[in-house]
Amino acid sequence: MNKISDAFSNHLTNWGLVWFCLIFWGSIFNAALSFIVFSETNLFLNYAGFVAGLLLGFYAKHKNWSWLG
Repeated sequence: MNKISDAFSNHLTNWGLVWFCLIFWGSIFNAALSFIVFSETNLFLNYAGFVAGLLLGFYAKHKNWSWLG
């Protein structure tokens, strides 16, 4: 059980910023896209905001932007 908790803690330490950007910024981008586009719900638009958040997370991890999360 300690190995699992250590692995999970290590993963969050290394990838926490990416997860934060995916969930938090992806939700904000998704809401902004839904607000801007008044057409029917599109599957592409549902995922585009979260993909943008994920890309922002990878870029922030690459640039060591600790202020973003």
